[in-house]
Amino acid sequence: MNASLKDLIMSLYDLTPLEFDLLLALIARKKATPLDVLSKEVDRGKTTVFRCLQKLVNLRICEKAIKTLKEGGWYHVYTAIDIAAFKMETEKRVNEIKESFDGLLKKFEFDLNKTLNPVYG
Repeated sequence: MNASLKDLIMSLYDLTPLEFDLLLALIARKKATPLDVLSKEVDRGKTTVFRCLQKLVNLRICEKAIKTLKEGGWYHVYTAIDIAAFKMETEKRVNEIKESFDGLLKKFEFDLNKTLNPVYG
């Protein structure tokens, strides 16, 4: 198996290709970007892009802020978290998955030993 970094990130965060593309677009931009600009960049509808961005925000790898207009009103802008924070989030996620697997392996070993070596009473 020859997994790429893209495969790893997509797997760790359960991202779709569109969500990954949006994350890359935000990282490349390095500035707060409104929904309509991102929607045009990835050539998808605003509703679809909004749902993807909400997932990235919920995963804490993207941030959402409100910008106000001089003439009144407001809109949201999105930015990727900085690379150091992204690395920390990813390490945290890897550790959580590792702990989960370790627990599953211990349970499997316990259940297997219990099955193979039943205690007769």
